[in-house]
Amino acid sequence: MWPFRRAAKAESVTLDPTFGDKDANSLLSYVHSGDWRAIRDLFATAPDSNRRYFYLCVLGEGPQQKPPAWLDEWTAAEPAAATPRLIRAVYLIQWAWQARTAKQAKYVSQEQFATFFRRLKLAEDALDECIARAPDEPLAWSNLLITAMGRQLGLEEAERRFEQAIAHVRWNTPAHYTLLQHRCAKWGGSDELALTFARETVAGMPAGHRLGGMVPIAHFEVALQSDEGFDYLKRPEVVAEVEAAADKSIRHPAFDRGPGFQGVEGWFAMVFAKAGAHRSAAECFDRIGDVPDEQPWSYLGKAEVVYARTRNEVRRALGR
Repeated sequence: MWPFRRAAKAESVTLDPTFGDKDANSLLSYVHSGDWRAIRDLFATAPDSNRRYFYLCVLGEGPQQKPPAWLDEWTAAEPAAATPRLIRAVYLIQWAWQARTAKQAKYVSQEQFATFFRRLKLAEDALDECIARAPDEPLAWSNLLITAMGRQLGLEEAERRFEQAIAHVRWNTPAHYTLLQHRCAKWGGSDELALTFARETVAGMPAGHRLGGMVPIAHFEVALQSDEGFDYLKRPEVVAEVEAAADKSIRHPAFDRGPGFQGVEGWFAMVFAKAGAHRSAAECFDRIGDVPDEQPWSYLGKAEVVYARTRNEVRRALGR
């Protein structure tokens, strides 16, 4: 009867961008009611840029709609405020990708691309307005890395924006992860550029930092481009490097297990599972539980289905 119990377990997996966080759930409630003052206060009382980044991610996971009317009210009431411009940019970036879709470029029409680029330019304008009001806002610079990718501005411009992002917060999490994508082969970089950046970042970062996930991501991206496919991840030297990155990040006592850790842990779980390192993968799945992040699982299909299937495969391999 165990296959049927396993299937029921898989159905319990859910995607929740708030990860059950009380403040993030309040944020969604404020968004729904258009209470921009409560949103302002929540962002203002966030302890650091990582927490505000989490709130932006929660907003970005919602329906990819154009910026809501309450943002216009906020900017009109507080024209010197930077935060509403930052939030507007996040909405515009999501709205831009809604127009483009996640399809390969050859399946995207010229009209879709035109709408995509126009909306990204609006997002950049909002980010420029944010920086004019708060030059040290690290999340504005990290989002400018995202728009640079979409607008195909090239690696040199991305590097310039990255330097601005880390000038204000040295270990700027979203900036590092986005520059890693810029350095991947699929965005005009190379496997070596991506791997070198990931290795150097993890070597220099403070122990327990979430940037440890850069190593499994870089290797995952190499596997996607490799003739070996996911068998590339089974190379002993690859497994050893991912294990070492896990030791310095997700396994370290200083690792931040606040909301959103599931994304970093998920990258390790995915790569360990594909590499056949089942015990290491199982540890990750146990810590994630039934509420994974959408990435990396959405790379391979419907996120919650892929997550549940991969977790069950790992458990079966271990006789669990």
